[in-house]
Amino acid sequence: MIGLGLGAAASTLTRRLLREQHKIAGSWWLSGAATAVLLASLASRVGARGEVAVYGFAGVLAVPLAIVDWREHRLPRRVAWPQLAGVVAGFGALCLARHDVQPGMRAVGGLVAAGGLVLVLAVLTRGGVGAGDIGVAAVVGAVTAWTGWPQVAGALLVASMLALLLVAVPGTHRRNEREHSTVPFVPCLFGGALVTILASG
Repeated sequence: MIGLGLGAAASTLTRRLLREQHKIAGSWWLSGAATAVLLASLASRVGARGEVAVYGFAGVLAVPLAIVDWREHRLPRRVAWPQLAGVVAGFGALCLARHDVQPGMRAVGGLVAAGGLVLVLAVLTRGGVGAGDIGVAAVVGAVTAWTGWPQVAGALLVASMLALLLVAVPGTHRRNEREHSTVPFVPCLFGGALVTILASG
């Protein structure tokens, strides 16, 4: 019920972020259902540990970001950057409470590594990867590196596979102003992170 309520509230944010209103994309039930399933999956796998609060915060904001990117192939930075800041602050608080900085340092390393990798891809593809994807990749790197480096690699691999699948699906990719084919990479990144977190527990 908490996830449903948070998702329904987040649908208001989704509607504000969408440049072109869409009945399904901006609906409370889509956001509510997606958020409820997401939070329930995380809670059942991660348990009552403090990490679930950080994952949950990132997940609640991930839903509207993913919907906007899916519909309009863009990422609102006014939500993406606070998401990243909240994840960093949450992990910092856990490190202080547990007197253990090692997971936090690894999370920062994952943030830099994943964000840097997507930055390189953005430069190499000359627009094939959006600038907003860099911030989301940093979030994915942080939340997966908290557990371990193999999880970072796993999340990026799953995200890449999902993106390749979308290339083959009509209607999910479009041409940008430089005639490069682009896909909504943000849902792929978040999907990769979720799969990896659930798999590692």
